[in-house]
Amino acid sequence: MRLILASNSPRRRELLSRLTSDFSVVPSRVDEVAVGTPEEQAVEIARAKAHDVGRREHGVIIGADTIIVIDGDILGKPASRAHAREILERLSGRDHSVLTGLCLWDTESNTEKLACEETRVTFRAIDNEEIDAYLDTDEYLDKAGAYGIQGAAAKLISGIEGEYTNVMGLPLCRLTLLLREMGVRL
Repeated sequence: MRLILASNSPRRRELLSRLTSDFSVVPSRVDEVAVGTPEEQAVEIARAKAHDVGRREHGVIIGADTIIVIDGDILGKPASRAHAREILERLSGRDHSVLTGLCLWDTESNTEKLACEETRVTFRAIDNEEIDAYLDTDEYLDKAGAYGIQGAAAKLISGIEGEYTNVMGLPLCRLTLLLREMGVRL
């Protein structure tokens, strides 16, 4: 059975390659706009990505969408360096949730599995100098919440509760379990 990642994210590609080298990457062309609770939005966008690719390709399509939530607010990708600073200042010394919506769609059997994985992340208090140093790395670009746990931001994070790879954008444990439910063993 052909496995297809409906994503243009190099992080998701690298993560999935930890499970198997036998997959294709076909980016989706959907707008990442949804309504509902943060969990519902993450799953809805993941589903839209999987179905967009599944209309063009056949196999088991993996759609994923990761969002950051603090105080009920979704923190998207920063629009600018100043916006990234605002996000990091808000995360400083606090906990937040990283939610990844998953949709696995087997186009042959029209079977679909949906899930939302949550990981709690705690930032230690960070000062302006540390924020500036992190922003100078440009790692905040194109990342929900303006950080990547796998890079320089690791020194800003004092704890996580949940799946580490979820914070990177693809929860490998949950994904493996969903694939097994669909009869795909990696």
